[in-house]
Amino acid sequence: MGKVFNISASDRGQVGSANSRRLRRAGQIPVVVYGHGKAASPLSIDSALLGQLLQHPGLVEMTCDDGSKRLTILKAAQRHPISNDILHLDFQEVKMDELITSDVRLVAEGEAAGLRQGGQLEQVMFELQIECLPMDTPDMIRVDVSALELDEALHVRDLVMPEGVTAVTDGDLMVFQVRTPRAELPEDEEAEAAEDTDAADAAEEEESEKEEK
Repeated sequence: MGKVFNISASDRGQVGSANSRRLRRAGQIPVVVYGHGKAASPLSIDSALLGQLLQHPGLVEMTCDDGSKRLTILKAAQRHPISNDILHLDFQEVKMDELITSDVRLVAEGEAAGLRQGGQLEQVMFELQIECLPMDTPDMIRVDVSALELDEALHVRDLVMPEGVTAVTDGDLMVFQVRTPRAELPEDEEAEAAEDTDAADAAEEEESEKEEK
């Protein structure tokens, strides 16, 4: 069962880019809460809590200025295209008895058998979309990779899900694989291979020019 992250939220009243910039300069992050047929609520939260909040995949309980509490999940984060700083957050209000979809981290557990044969473990997928009741949202999903042999893979359909949790992500997508490392050519062979490639490209270009004439 996931933990609930508690946070205070203030009514930011005015909306718009100018007001959002003012809030960020004051150490606040503009957010919006929507869901359950209610009008979207423009709020702001303390930017000092961003690090913890973004690492928390589960429920976020907001305590508003009027003392009311809203149970939410983080749905989207807007970042600055250059600095990558958080500009805005979207939260969806949820009910305890309604299924929700969310993304959770995938973490490898154990040592893949194929590593002892010289293989390399590669994580292809880092987050999984799941469906469950709000209080069943896990902090992460640990994936046992110890049985993976050389050139074998684990797919979404192979994952053992926590009780009450269903994977929404396509079951055919790969999560982990143990692959054979590509053999590195000696420098002289690598240079020779490059020369052969250049010669082949030049011959192909010359032939193409003849055809055009």
